[in-house]
Amino acid sequence: MPELPELPELLAAVLDGAAKAWESARDAESVPTPMGPMPARAGAAVAALDAAVHAWDIARATGQDLPLTDSLAEGLEGPAARIVDFVRDSFGKFGPVVEVPADAGRAAGLLGFTGRDPQWAPPKA
Repeated sequence: MPELPELPELLAAVLDGAAKAWESARDAESVPTPMGPMPARAGAAVAALDAAVHAWDIARATGQDLPLTDSLAEGLEGPAARIVDFVRDSFGKFGPVVEVPADAGRAAGLLGFTGRDPQWAPPKA
């Protein structure tokens, strides 16, 4: 079995492929997404945010270093707020905010805003 590239290279390749796929439909008024039909630009943004959150889920579940640092979360807060608020307001398809303590850090705050519990861990076997 071939070895997977390191996370940054893997993420870059996936994001590049996704960007190319969405480019052809960028002005479409409605494209299918896991959250239901929505404008292509919103769908691409939701897909990117969803992929980032799932990368956190997978890293957490497999005991890897978490890919979402406080400095990365700081850069994502503004775009994530626009994406999540738009989807919550327009489609009602984003889960509710999970409240986290103010001193938990930016990464925890961003995860909570997107509906993730930053303290989540996989069940012990």
